[in-house]
Amino acid sequence: MMSESQELRRKLIEAKRLILDGFVEQGIELLSKTISPENIKESNWIICNIIDTANCDAVVKTLDSIGKIFDISPCANIKRVVYCYALMNKMSEYVDLALDVIVKANKKDSLDKLYNDLKNEKINPEFLLKIGTAYKKLNAVRESNEVLRKACENGVKEACENIKEIASKIM
Repeated sequence: MMSESQELRRKLIEAKRLILDGFVEQGIELLSKTISPENIKESNWIICNIIDTANCDAVVKTLDSIGKIFDISPCANIKRVVYCYALMNKMSEYVDLALDVIVKANKKDSLDKLYNDLKNEKINPEFLLKIGTAYKKLNAVRESNEVLRKACENGVKEACENIKEIASKIM
């Protein structure tokens, strides 16, 4: 007979497999049936696993439908949350949350990698504003200006104002 935690693990892995194989709704349904307030602590790893391995469409669908039950802040590859939402051109509280985690952890390298990965993609310039603002919070002025300038050139007024503000502080 399987222990409760082995059974939980089996169901979580099955749900992940469904999501990875393109049966996203079924995977999400299994996760929402399996995870409870009593086992969320030992189940939380599955969301990091999905963020890491699923395609962006599946990551966004999963977070949009059941992300609230998880804590995504410990996920090692949290920048992928921003990347996926940017690729799917969808704003979300998870984008802000992920960027906050990166800033709080002082992971400028993660931000560099994220920006680099998105540089050649057609993304909504609002995402550039968010990334530029995260750079600003990390006191990475040069990077912040570069990203905000790009957002400004793409029509994000708020980004233009932020560049001026930085420029006036330097002078």
